[in-house]
Amino acid sequence: MNAIRSAFLDRIEHQTKGDVVALRREPTPVGAVAELFDRLHELHLDAGEPGVRQIASGIGRGVLSHTSVHNTFRGPKVPKWGHLELIVDQLGGDTEAFRRLWRLARLAELASSGEGEADAAPPPDSDAAEMAAPPGPSARGADRRFDFVLVTSRIPFSNHTKGFLSAAGAGLDQILQRLVSERKGGWVGWARRDCDLDRVEPSPDLSLLPVMLSEREIELHLEGHCNSTLWPLYHDAIERPEFHRAWRETYRLINKRYAETVVHAAAPGATVWVHDYQLQLVPEMLRERRPDLRIGFFLHTPMPPFELFTKLPDRGEVLRGLLGADLVGFQGRRSLGNFLLLCRELLHLRTSADGVEVGGRTVMTGVYPSSIDVVAVEELVGQPRTERRARQIRAELGDPGVLVAGIDRLDYTKGIEQRMVAYGEILEDLRSVASPPAFIQVATLSRERVARYASLRERVDRLAGRLNGSYGRMGSPAVRYTNNALDFSEVVALYRAADIMVATPLSDGMNLVAKEYVSSRVDDEGVLILSEFAGAAAEFGEAILVNPNDTGKLKDAILRAIAMSPGEQGERMKAMRDRLRARDGHVWAASFVAALQAASSRLADKGGP
Repeated sequence: MNAIRSAFLDRIEHQTKGDVVALRREPTPVGAVAELFDRLHELHLDAGEPGVRQIASGIGRGVLSHTSVHNTFRGPKVPKWGHLELIVDQLGGDTEAFRRLWRLARLAELASSGEGEADAAPPPDSDAAEMAAPPGPSARGADRRFDFVLVTSRIPFSNHTKGFLSAAGAGLDQILQRLVSERKGGWVGWARRDCDLDRVEPSPDLSLLPVMLSEREIELHLEGHCNSTLWPLYHDAIERPEFHRAWRETYRLINKRYAETVVHAAAPGATVWVHDYQLQLVPEMLRERRPDLRIGFFLHTPMPPFELFTKLPDRGEVLRGLLGADLVGFQGRRSLGNFLLLCRELLHLRTSADGVEVGGRTVMTGVYPSSIDVVAVEELVGQPRTERRARQIRAELGDPGVLVAGIDRLDYTKGIEQRMVAYGEILEDLRSVASPPAFIQVATLSRERVARYASLRERVDRLAGRLNGSYGRMGSPAVRYTNNALDFSEVVALYRAADIMVATPLSDGMNLVAKEYVSSRVDDEGVLILSEFAGAAAEFGEAILVNPNDTGKLKDAILRAIAMSPGEQGERMKAMRDRLRARDGHVWAASFVAALQAASSRLADKGGP
């Protein structure tokens, strides 16, 4: 204990020297933190409740180190600083002071435990320096060159008990898996340490090329810059974005690591397709190292307007990163327009309706709305067990006359709280009705280590509990609410069981749940209520479109859907299904790759690089 105390009182300074982070320890006088362990002992004995109350009380009374927090929780998983920072903020504490104390505690623990310098990653509010990639799973094909390389933030395959890797469902993961397999290509992305990619591969024609991230890099890059800066900023700043230099520098570092993986994996003249906001710097990095490559980039989120995007400290770097591509694709025309305006106003570049002139070449741009594997959904619907399960779901819910459903990832962009409030007003209006419509909300947990998501979960839990307390009956809750992740076959069964699907995000690049629901309605029955702010609204004009911020209009939309005649339901649903089948996910992927090849051919004809 004395050794840890001594180390905790040392001051650790980061000094960046090229690509190496040096740690220098300097002794400092003994301060108030010498009483840390005594206070922790008192806290553990006096606290009437375990968990976060102990942590909050301890932070308020003194300094709790990384190790001390772990001991207080008495569990194997150390809580992230973001959770604790949220607690401090809710208690009216000094979050900046807490962040500094947490950083010093963590660094002192690393020094006292003898961990290597490469593991002592920079704290959230300090300068980030380049960190070596941690060891992790490898994959067959790592020493091969590929004519087609797909680059995504993560490799979306999971381990199963039978010892193989697979991506289940009908969404973009499956679309991309087939695309890469057909081209016998390589898939670059982050792989969890517990994925043994050497054992098996999802297809003999697909090679997985993992990029490894340390726990600290996950915290700074994914949980930090990607999920706490870019995600909220790119979704209308529904939640306030946070800006930290260490996050940005780690983002740059990780993008470089992805680019290096592609540089070594891509054959001469290969086609490379980079995806989404986590990897916006990769195209320019590839252009600098491998000008022979045909590079495409697709942004799945909305592209924010000028007023929001310009809040980014590294706004110019992001735009230049995207302009390293031959083709930049977006979900909708508004996003494309925002991008072209940003290029004109921030970089002073000449733009046209479909391109940007930069460095003697033209970067092509376009709108390519993403989609799903319609046939895969229809095949599941055609299985007798799916219809049996759909009937069973309705029976478990008391065979309601009308079943309203929402299926989302638990995210503040999805409009789950607004949806529940509107449904609560319907229940209030229908208090005297013996059989009100039933409502089930699936909100799969995600990004739990990011503080604001933990706060969102608490708010939604309270809201569901309040509705059930006010309007539920014995054995019949007003809202069926679950955070459990459902197997895709179960999701499709719920699509079939639901008379009305409410997909009302506050901001969304596309919203594939809406498309999956439509593709499941092979009988042309059912009603889709869709947010005006979802990219899918541009394709599904026959849905009931609504502003989810207007509780009254959202409530009216649900009541209108309940009252809609079977004939009108059929006309609307058939029109949406026909359009969806003509523009499914495979068409989306093929059209983007074809446009990328055409864009690079056009550049070559002009004598570009």
